[in-house]
Amino acid sequence: MKFIFLILLLSVVTIGCRHPRKVQQPLAKAAGDSLFMEPINPDILFGKIKRGIDFTASGNEPFWSLEINFDITMRFKTLSGIDMNIPVPKGIKAMDDNITRYAAQNEKGSLIVQLAKLDCINDMSGKKSDYTVTINFKNDTDINYINYKGCGQYLADYRLHDIWVLERINKKKLKAADFMKGLPQLELNLTEKKVFGHTGCNMLHGSMEVTGKKIHFGQMTTTRMSCRNMDFESSYVNSLSGRTINYKIESGKLYAQISPDSIFIYRKTD
Repeated sequence: MKFIFLILLLSVVTIGCRHPRKVQQPLAKAAGDSLFMEPINPDILFGKIKRGIDFTASGNEPFWSLEINFDITMRFKTLSGIDMNIPVPKGIKAMDDNITRYAAQNEKGSLIVQLAKLDCINDMSGKKSDYTVTINFKNDTDINYINYKGCGQYLADYRLHDIWVLERINKKKLKAADFMKGLPQLELNLTEKKVFGHTGCNMLHGSMEVTGKKIHFGQMTTTRMSCRNMDFESSYVNSLSGRTINYKIESGKLYAQISPDSIFIYRKTD
């Protein structure tokens, strides 16, 4: 009997000494809504891009999120219940800094969004973003604005990160035989924000940045070998160098809107 009692006593002590296993909840669940967390999964990012979102931002304590489709609306939402979807006003750029300010209001209140090209570190995830975002919100019954601060980023379609062969300009199909190195190529590197390639003759390279539906090309430099079709090469390089163009990707094709009446159609390489 004493032996049985001793076993029971040891069992109770052992159970009492065990530390309960702490279950780490996903960060999005802890926040209550995945909308308030920074999009990390490429599929989530791509889903936002398909919905036309160009820029996304979020902040912590209190949790808030911002999504902007610069062609239509911006949506500001907080965990406390604020949900404001408002047409995007014209941005006002600062004269002496890389800051753009958007101020709008509707029947729900007033919203001021400021995007500053200044590195920002999320204080929860440690993720670095290119933009520091400041938001001032005031509903229609408040006197003072509530201030929010966090980090933001332009969304770039990750499918751009590839090598593209120029096969058409408008309806004109280009022929590889007309170029010494074959059809012109562009390699778009989203990670390094650089573009490489060739014109069908000379090698070219330069800088690039993608902001939503736009590609901003820096000045292109090329080698100086003499080939046939030099007039084409000059026109082609000038069409990209230092230019901002709209783009879209459909069925493995990249459509670059160089001007209202000129579109370059590239094919993704295998």
